Amino acid sequence: MKKAEEKIKRVVTALKLREEPDRVPLCDFYWSSFYQNWLQEFDLPPDTDIYKYYDLDLKVISPNMDPKVESCKVIEQNSEYVLFKSGFGCVVKKVFNYPMPMFIDFEVKNVQDFAKYVFEDPRDERRYFEKRCDIINCGDSFGQLNSYMEAVEANWNEFCLFGSICEPYETMWRIRGTEGLLMDLALFPEKVKEFANRCTDFMLGIAERQIELTRPQGMFIWGDVAYDKGMFISPSLWREIFFPCVKRLCDYIHSQGVITVYHGCGKSLAIFEDLIETGVDVYNPLEAKAGMDPVELKQKYGDRIAFYGGLDTRLLGEGNWEDIEKEVLYKLNAAKGGGYLPASDHSVAGNVNPRWYDRMINLLKQKGTYPIK
Repeated sequence: MKKAEEKIKRVVTALKLREEPDRVPLCDFYWSSFYQNWLQEFDLPPDTDIYKYYDLDLKVISPNMDPKVESCKVIEQNSEYVLFKSGFGCVVKKVFNYPMPMFIDFEVKNVQDFAKYVFEDPRDERRYFEKRCDIINCGDSFGQLNSYMEAVEANWNEFCLFGSICEPYETMWRIRGTEGLLMDLALFPEKVKEFANRCTDFMLGIAERQIELTRPQGMFIWGDVAYDKGMFISPSLWREIFFPCVKRLCDYIHSQGVITVYHGCGKSLAIFEDLIETGVDVYNPLEAKAGMDPVELKQKYGDRIAFYGGLDTRLLGEGNWEDIEKEVLYKLNAAKGGGYLPASDHSVAGNVNPRWYDRMINLLKQKGTYPIK
């Protein structure tokens, strides 16, 4: 437990207190393709835990938060792909040599169907005590994971643990589809607002049960509302429909003494002040291609929010070591004074060179020790 306590102190000092710990905390998310390449490159046993190998500080563990509790149901599977129906009701095709799943069909066909959509009990014990095969935890792979509680118990003494939930936009597009949801937002905003509140109620239940069972130090809120050029919807519409929902989630999480991390891909600068107002403690992942520079953001907002991510993973796949070192040393400027966890600017994909990544982690540990020069 001593190791976990040291990591908790490091993470809390950097991200909650926005002060300098002994060194910058470290964490990342990994595509399964990178993980397999990494195992092969270093000739490691197939069950090697990359978080333990690099002695990372933080690990995110999530329960089954699909609206319907049952595991994903396989419709068709062969050596190239699997087609399945998830607990969101969407039909998904996962091609095994391609990282991103393809969403083929959705349960809700029109705005009237929102009223009929069923959320099963967020406190159902199967979400926490049975093996997980849900769309959030499957990520870019497909298969069963140990239960949420088994995963927590296996990592409790090693890491600072965070849980996770989805904000309503992230929940709704998996139910309605991105195109359908955007049309509904334009034509029937009041109907969408009603459903957004139901989604928030459901995810609040998921958050409550995680905190009751495991007391995580932090809670990720998955909420991709932007792409690399800007928002999917107008900032005013986001404020009207989604701001109150995100604030409700943050208010509850804060009432339990838990850190909030908002994971928002793309360029969300148009709502950054709003996110701070909701009570978000930390913003992630800071995509480089979207211009989300943690050094610049820290200068502007660092007295009110912390940052997590921002390292341009394109360099780890396409660049050279000189460029990677320059990137790391520049981004570490955001860590001066605390308030920054350097990590990939989304997740570590299959095109990343495992050797470059290995060197980068070692460089972060070396140069990320305080005082940072």
